[in-house]
Amino acid sequence: MKKELVVLTISKVTSNLFRRQLNDIFADKIMIKYLTTEELKSQKIKSDMVLTTKSLIKEKNIDDYIFAQSDVLIARRSLNISYLEDLIKINDQSRVLLINDTKLGAYEAKSLLEEVGINHLELIPYYPGKKAPANVKIAINLGEEHLIPDYIERVVNIGSRVLDITTIIEIAVKMGIMDTNFDFLSSHYIRELVTMGKRLNHRIKDQERTNKKLDTVMNHVHDGIIYINQDQEIEIFNQKAEEIFSMKTEAVIGKKVAPTIPNTKLDQILTNKIVHKNALQDVGNNKIVSTRVPVEMDGKIIGALATFKDVTDIKKLEADLRLKLKKKGHIAKYNFQNIIGQSKEIKKVIKKAKKIAKSESTILIQGESGTGKELFAQSIHNYSDRFQNPFVAINCAAFPDNLLESELFGYEGGAFTGAKKGGKPGVFEQAHTGTIFLDEIGDISANIQARLLRVLQEKEIMRIGGTKMIPIDIRVVAATNKDLYQLIQTGEFREDLYYRLNVLSLFIPPLRKRREDILLLIEYFFNKFDAKDMELSKPLISKLYNYNWQGNVRELENCIEYLVQIYTGEIGIQDLPPHFLRKNQKETNIQENELAKLDLGEEKEYLFILNELYLARQLDHRTGRREIAENAKVNDLYLSPQMVRSRLNKLEAQNMVEIGVGRQGTTITAKGIKVLKTVSD
Repeated sequence: MKKELVVLTISKVTSNLFRRQLNDIFADKIMIKYLTTEELKSQKIKSDMVLTTKSLIKEKNIDDYIFAQSDVLIARRSLNISYLEDLIKINDQSRVLLINDTKLGAYEAKSLLEEVGINHLELIPYYPGKKAPANVKIAINLGEEHLIPDYIERVVNIGSRVLDITTIIEIAVKMGIMDTNFDFLSSHYIRELVTMGKRLNHRIKDQERTNKKLDTVMNHVHDGIIYINQDQEIEIFNQKAEEIFSMKTEAVIGKKVAPTIPNTKLDQILTNKIVHKNALQDVGNNKIVSTRVPVEMDGKIIGALATFKDVTDIKKLEADLRLKLKKKGHIAKYNFQNIIGQSKEIKKVIKKAKKIAKSESTILIQGESGTGKELFAQSIHNYSDRFQNPFVAINCAAFPDNLLESELFGYEGGAFTGAKKGGKPGVFEQAHTGTIFLDEIGDISANIQARLLRVLQEKEIMRIGGTKMIPIDIRVVAATNKDLYQLIQTGEFREDLYYRLNVLSLFIPPLRKRREDILLLIEYFFNKFDAKDMELSKPLISKLYNYNWQGNVRELENCIEYLVQIYTGEIGIQDLPPHFLRKNQKETNIQENELAKLDLGEEKEYLFILNELYLARQLDHRTGRREIAENAKVNDLYLSPQMVRSRLNKLEAQNMVEIGVGRQGTTITAKGIKVLKTVSD
């Protein structure tokens, strides 16, 4: 019978962080339950082992939650070593905010950083309730982006603190599952330190200072490290290696490795370019696990590295799996900062998206084609607690039904003709502990809908041709440009699946609903296509602003790219893509809004005039009736200056515009802007 481990924390965030790490390491070896003190209430835990935090011990009476016979282990936590290079490169004596969600967490992180040699900075713990100090421009963020003060100019993200290797080993030993196959996941951690040191040597002129920092880091790693160069000479032999082999650094540095230190096999690793991982061996009275790998730089083998772990005294766990995810392409590239727009509409959507990102519930993103649904999906993932885990996206409309099923759920070897011999995991398995993005969800067949419903209900999948259920821990984000509710009425989409997907909904407005963002997007695309000096004529700006953009931001981007390619000087109406010159674009439906109710006449003419005035406001210049009349022509309307004057007078009577005296021009009022927002498409 499997032993049981209970993880007891104060916050759900910490519980979820531990869940992702422990489930990955101890899958199928022990039973693990995750509880918070709030969930327990008056109950008490009785288990083989209880893992809890230092914060809970300090803030609560542990006896209120645990029976005396339960074995209690206090979690020790470490920092992500892959970010140390960014911290080392910060100038000496810089004042830096160290941000965490609790006072205790901030001070623990400060101690950890100082322990591994980050002592050239003035680290200032910062947490909710603490007054932010003045004259600080840099912040170190431990996964608490929402706490960063607005005045901070530079943020170094080092992620949340994870369980260290000592804690992992103690769990394994006490639960009786330590064996030669136990994966300590640390060889990449040490290799990264060596590579980091070599990069720093090239970048920082003060070699002595750099080496001193690197030596400090090396000697605070609780793994033995031996590194040899191309001539098999020992270049690195840290303090932990001294303890393991009972040899002094000065006695081995510069000497050939084979006759100096027995059984390292580093000379063979260098010569044969092979890898030995997690080999269990005895050194004196110690039992160690060793990993030996060749070290490569710029495509050449420059040395060999050995790491030795004393399983009775290990301090660090390499928990950064993001590098592996990059190799697979399962990573979200975009954040909310990449969403261009200052309109109230887009700001409202971003605010809501940030709020629901912190939830674990399923999200349904709806919006027309080209509005940026995947951009929002990636931003939500990167803003969530799963940001360091996989983000796997699949376009459900891009595959035929039978192929989509195998892509989603995977298959066993021999499940069908052409199946790979060893089978293949589907995207649900690949997204385990992270986020899966199901784009164009409205296009899936009834068969796939049924299987997807079961996955959402049971949180487990079965591969095609398989016989066992595979549990998965994922967050689902789906997107569609179709009206799913309408598809339910026609029997094309399951109602029960719709409500499973639409737990949290997010609607992305079309570009014509946030016209004030058009100029910002044009400027952004000019920069993207390296055409910062490109000039557009005033009539062309009016045309782009008043166009309805059925393809939304994607269509605007294509249009700007087209103009950049043909750019020879000032660009005019005649240079637009051919379809812009047709007169059959979908017109705005303005039947049910305040403008139509006023019965002023031809509503689209008044709508155009209001749009022109709003555009002029954004361009920070006054416009008159003659310019409005000229721009009307390029937008397929006939309005003479006299007709514009007549309509402006009617709009002024309704307090939608203010007509200036002489050359002051006419400006749109707050009421006029509000009326523009009521227009529906």
